[in-house]
Amino acid sequence: MKKTKIVSTLGPASFTVPKIAKLIKAGANVFRFNFSHGSHPEHFKRYKMVVQAEKQTGMNVGIDCDTKGAEIRTTANKDGKKFTYHPGDTFNIGMDADGKKETTKDLVQSTYDGLFDDVHVGGHVMFDDGILDTICVSKDSSKRQLHVKVQNTATLGSRKTADIPGAIVNLPGVTKKDENDIRFACENMHINFITASFLRKPQDVRDIQKILKDENMTDVQIFPKLENQEGIDNLPQIMKFADGVMVPRGDMAVNIPFENVPLVQKHMIHYCNKIGKPVITATQMEASMAVNPRPSRAEVSDCADAVFDGTDATMLSGETANGDWPVHAVASMARIDTKAENHFAEYGYPRPKFDGGDTEEAVAHSATLEATDLGIKTIVCFAKNGHMPRMFSKYHPNADVLALVPTERIRDGLTIDWGIHPVMAKAPADFKSALQEAMSEAVNSGLAKKGDKILVAMATPVKGAFVVTVK
Repeated sequence: MKKTKIVSTLGPASFTVPKIAKLIKAGANVFRFNFSHGSHPEHFKRYKMVVQAEKQTGMNVGIDCDTKGAEIRTTANKDGKKFTYHPGDTFNIGMDADGKKETTKDLVQSTYDGLFDDVHVGGHVMFDDGILDTICVSKDSSKRQLHVKVQNTATLGSRKTADIPGAIVNLPGVTKKDENDIRFACENMHINFITASFLRKPQDVRDIQKILKDENMTDVQIFPKLENQEGIDNLPQIMKFADGVMVPRGDMAVNIPFENVPLVQKHMIHYCNKIGKPVITATQMEASMAVNPRPSRAEVSDCADAVFDGTDATMLSGETANGDWPVHAVASMARIDTKAENHFAEYGYPRPKFDGGDTEEAVAHSATLEATDLGIKTIVCFAKNGHMPRMFSKYHPNADVLALVPTERIRDGLTIDWGIHPVMAKAPADFKSALQEAMSEAVNSGLAKKGDKILVAMATPVKGAFVVTVK
């Protein structure tokens, strides 16, 4: 089975039950609902389609709520026009926190009033995800306006993003819209994950945890998206509270020097591998497949390299949300991921060594080594929660890990973790029944047949890993 998980963003290109079912069959493990776009009724309608697709396919997926975050944007352009700029052109940037003033070609309005204070003369302001680059040449304190010079030819539409590379901005980690979206998703969509945009500090994660506690959904896992240098620098502190992390390479490449992005990607993945928390690598992994039925050669290498780095999941954004080839995109990513993970022992970054931990981690680590030494291809793990399966992910066994868990919530919460195939099963009453159930579930899942040796790992009713021959 494919071990690297695929996160697929849903959108207009995937707005039918048959199409979503095809995405699941092609290899999608988690569906991402991007709350930067679309209304609550639209997201809810699409979520109900996912539930129907699960029933049709007999396969289960995780549900991810992706928050918009505290973005800085321009206001609506006057008369809906688009403005084209050329190198050497100049214009002013005004501060309009309410977002009610219209943007003109000579005066672009920013929805973040602090932009005036955070940008220094000589600093860059980049619009529309970096498509339009400008440099601040002077500041007018009386009008609170920035005077900027254009660096490249580009066209600016309405309500586009504005970024200040390298700056520490005074914006909230969790906006009111984010809170409303999270509450809606908890109450109506039974989400398993929150990928939270523009988080920068540990307190940002704590703020989301408070919302989840209020909604009685504390098992929802929080994956910060660390887009700027402040968040990247705070990675160790943030990960003390977060459940995993997303490497959001698109916004990151606007906020830090783009040549640093591959290094940051590796740093974030390796750090989370070491502490045993999952990582999603995201943005433009197969961007050309928005219009083409095959990925580019560079995209194939990029996706494979993320697997070799040690990512738990690779993500598709516009490719499946509004592209022309959503099912092809998932299927091609599944092929790339599988080929790379099958050669992880040769080309992958070394997995962390066991350096102390609890009993369940010790069992997972020793079982991983034992499965490799004995050439066992299937591990059955009895888990009362998601901890032991995640420890198997940490050590990357060269075997499929069938995690038998007691609830749907635990099952769906493991859909993001590398190498884990979660299935619901009752907790065994004793050791003998545990072995019998492990053999039965391994055969039912197609991971083993009569005569195969499997490795059974458990923390209860006894702790340890045991080799048995399927009868």
